[in-house]
Amino acid sequence: MIKFLSILAGIIAASLVFSCDSSLSPEEQPGPGTPGQQAPGEFIILSWSDIINADAEWKLEKMKEAGFNAYLGWFDTFAEVDAILTSADKLEMKIITSCPELETDTKNIVEAMSAHPSLYGYHIEDEPEVSEFSMLSGRIKDIRKYDQERPCYVNVYPNWAWGGEDSYLPKLRSFLKTVPVSFLSFDNYPIKMIGGERKVRDDWYHNLEDIRTAANEKKLPFWGFALALAHNTSEASYPVPTIGDLRLQQFSNLVYGAVAFQYFTTWGIIQDSNVTGVYADVKRVNEELKQLEKIFLGAEIKNIWHTGKVIPSGTKKLNAYPSGINSISTGDEGAVVSYFTNNGKKYMAFVNKSCTGGLDVKIEFKTEAARVAKDGAESPVEDSYRIPAGDIIIFTWK
Repeated sequence: MIKFLSILAGIIAASLVFSCDSSLSPEEQPGPGTPGQQAPGEFIILSWSDIINADAEWKLEKMKEAGFNAYLGWFDTFAEVDAILTSADKLEMKIITSCPELETDTKNIVEAMSAHPSLYGYHIEDEPEVSEFSMLSGRIKDIRKYDQERPCYVNVYPNWAWGGEDSYLPKLRSFLKTVPVSFLSFDNYPIKMIGGERKVRDDWYHNLEDIRTAANEKKLPFWGFALALAHNTSEASYPVPTIGDLRLQQFSNLVYGAVAFQYFTTWGIIQDSNVTGVYADVKRVNEELKQLEKIFLGAEIKNIWHTGKVIPSGTKKLNAYPSGINSISTGDEGAVVSYFTNNGKKYMAFVNKSCTGGLDVKIEFKTEAARVAKDGAESPVEDSYRIPAGDIIIFTWK
């Protein structure tokens, strides 16, 4: 995640458990790094930073209207933390937050913060260096002396950091071995402008694969991100997100097993006293995520594949189908394909990997099957489907 000061400069300038079922065919067995059963309850849909106390209640209300149930931000004093928690208490919003006193007067500040029903967890660090792992462990252990219930939040770098793709997974494992987090949160903003066109970073899916692998090994849920804020950095130009951009990021997170969906940052959604042009699309995607809870929460993800002429690095190509399926066709562009079960039913979800164009999908079943809408409604399977940019389509069969 680009640090907040860098973002400002850019703006100015521009419990996982899975089991192997011996009755399943080899292509249905969970592959390495497959996340297992997702946490019960509800998805966390979180907006990241940029709220000050002067506008906290209004902004939190607008975020709640857009489908958010959580906010993360840190403050310079406990008085500011106390004020935003008080605002969130009224709105029944979850808050992850911190202030310097949390480190210097841990016992008293934890007790004061945890008196607020809106406190969800403690913000510890964003994108730590490997050299900081031990220090973070100590800080979390200090907080847990006084609050064993609420999680401590650390968000890790994407896989272009920590030495790059090849060394990323070992660093993740080291992080999780050293730092006692309750979930694995990461950011990677995959859609950038190159030559005036939107391009999706190839290494993004490798990042999702590694996050799934590391989280599964530690039986932890994982939290993903979507970018809501257009900005420029020395590395890339990130455009104002479209609904296709937002869907691609959050629905890819979803089918890889995420249970929390974060947005960086609030400033991209609400600025000063007005909502931005991105607000309506974010609201729609959040509504769709809430609808999809009933299908994905508690699901056991058996496997994830990619289709298309070229598949991203670090991913698996779909070469064999689960029992009950005769054929699948998605064309050269391809899809992310997630195979999972929930409440005794088999599901297969396809996410269009293009954030700009539609994708044609054909699937032929050997047995009784249905297309599942986002709200859970089922309808007979048709000959073919056109999936909009970044969108998802789901099937179930017996």
